[in-house]
Amino acid sequence: MQRTSPLRVGVVLPVHNEERLLPTTLTCLGQALDRLGSPVEEWRLAVVLDRCSDGSAAVVRRWQTEQRHSPGGARVEVATIDAGNVGAARRTGCDALLRHWSDVSPASVWLSTTDGDSEVPPEWLSTQVRHRRRGAEVWVGSVAVDDWSGRTDGLSEEWQRRYAAEHLPVHGANLGIDGATYRGLGGFEDLATGEDRALVRRALDAGAVIHHDRSVRVTTSSRRIARAPGGFARALDAIESTVEWTSPDNVPVSV
Repeated sequence: MQRTSPLRVGVVLPVHNEERLLPTTLTCLGQALDRLGSPVEEWRLAVVLDRCSDGSAAVVRRWQTEQRHSPGGARVEVATIDAGNVGAARRTGCDALLRHWSDVSPASVWLSTTDGDSEVPPEWLSTQVRHRRRGAEVWVGSVAVDDWSGRTDGLSEEWQRRYAAEHLPVHGANLGIDGATYRGLGGFEDLATGEDRALVRRALDAGAVIHHDRSVRVTTSSRRIARAPGGFARALDAIESTVEWTSPDNVPVSV
């Protein structure tokens, strides 16, 4: 089913102490937003600062100022919460966007989410919009890691092997959903981790049209200090614990 009516695209960016990586995240988002064309009538970015104690807010303010001087003006809104909960942060952003566009049907709103430590590719949003026009109600993308420094040798290969075999991997860093579908599913739950998988699981149960796209990957961090318990960093930790590395004496050692 082709859908060609005017579309509003909203991006939700939860942030928890991402001062170092956030500038690149915002630059990449700007490039993806610049690629949006017809039938996108308007875009908006909702940044949710969740329990930030670093300079993340200042980074966002600088980027927001730059946007004010760009064609179309500022389309960035910032919310500050003290939840320490990525599910609550994503829900806060989605709710803010749907309120902003309360004068139109939620079916004419497309919501996308990523993370404050991630880099979206330039075609990130335009690809989602294309599949939405073809009838997708949920779009599920993949992730990649381009910097494995600080991690055990062999982790990259082992993660790639397991990831390739995984059925329908879901990441809040690379996810899009139709506004009406999102609202019908009840939105993101206040979960400290797994809020993305829980939402997609409910979409599957409801019979939503889901497009899983392995071709568009968001680059994310391989850091050891996790922002969400049980999130991507913890998944890498679990895999790393099974990887063997070779000691200077060429003796395999399990880490």
